[in-house]
Amino acid sequence: MAESIELSATELAVYRVVLLYNEHDRERLAERLGITIEQANTSVDRLISLSMLRPSWEEPDVIRAVSPEIGLELLIQHEKAELVARQERIAQTHATLNVLAAEFSTFESGSNYEGVEVLRGMDRIRTHLEALASQCAEEVLSFLPGGALPAEAMRAGQPLNEQAMQRGVKFRSIYLQSISKDRATFEYVRQTRWHGGEVRLAPTLPLRLLIVDREVAVIPGEALSTRPTALLMRGAPVIRALLALFEAYWKDAEPLEDPFDIHPGEITLQERELLRMLANGDKDETVARELGVSVRTERRMVAELLTQLDASSRFELGVKAAKLGWV
Repeated sequence: MAESIELSATELAVYRVVLLYNEHDRERLAERLGITIEQANTSVDRLISLSMLRPSWEEPDVIRAVSPEIGLELLIQHEKAELVARQERIAQTHATLNVLAAEFSTFESGSNYEGVEVLRGMDRIRTHLEALASQCAEEVLSFLPGGALPAEAMRAGQPLNEQAMQRGVKFRSIYLQSISKDRATFEYVRQTRWHGGEVRLAPTLPLRLLIVDREVAVIPGEALSTRPTALLMRGAPVIRALLALFEAYWKDAEPLEDPFDIHPGEITLQERELLRMLANGDKDETVARELGVSVRTERRMVAELLTQLDASSRFELGVKAAKLGWV
């Protein structure tokens, strides 16, 4: 996903210290600027992602700042990329809404017509969603813009989704980035990942959407209705427009990363990388710097792995981790 170029005051301060004072140690950066190590790590990682900080030519483990002129040009390039992506999303949203408007231009409230069925009431909506979940054969695409999911909806939907994925149905879902703040939704999405579903995050989504097998779509109905309503659509023009809208947002959404890439009984990607560097003989300071954590945190992570694998030494930890295929 293209990243906004707006830099926070902390990110600018970190860039300035690295540029002017050649400071590359994240703990010393935090101390010099009076910020937490987490803030320093986040700022350094963001600046690296924008290519404003890069590895040193002489010492690849050390970061260096690019010149302000190059940094400005890089920021402008990122801004242009974000602008193009934003314009594509807006254009596709407008195109989809135009198709929907044309399709519903003759629609009369409460009636059905070819290609569209009005579902009124939560019982009827859920009955149709359950039928679609049991009948789908290839693919389910969805926008979930509501942030944290209602507990009842998660309890009802998870078994049906898991059964479909076990049949080989491919799931691609886009959630709002804010789901990371809700523990229950976080766990629900983790379960989806464990069963093979793909999940991405977007800052905003245009509507709630479900597309099944590229033939049927469900979107919210009348916003002002006293009862929940949904529109079940099968018309080819509308389905094509909604598919294009989904793909436009999917292309620009952020892939969901660790901690959802963890399977039961395994370790995090960060812990796997730690074990790999330890196996290479890297010192604690080098491992901590590469992971973007303090030496104290790195040593705590090692201690936790020693306990987890019941190992009495780092050598034994490496042997046991290798047997499990973790390194």
